[in-house]
Amino acid sequence: MKQLPLSGVIIVSIEHVIAAPFCTRQLADYFSRVTIIECQENRDFSCNYDERLKNDLCILFFI
Repeated sequence: MKQLPLSGVIIVSIEHVIAAPFCTRQLADYFSRVTIIECQENRDFSCNYDERLKNDLCILFFI
């Protein structure tokens, strides 16, 4: 099996809002190991977009 470009790479992400979570997902898609650190009291508001929009596609992820 061919090894993907980022397998074995560990990424620690301290991020907030749209662009950073999108980039982190891209890194995870290439099999890097991603650990996300966020404030528990004030979570990234984009985490609940699907719930707020009742599973409609959110255009903000494509900006």
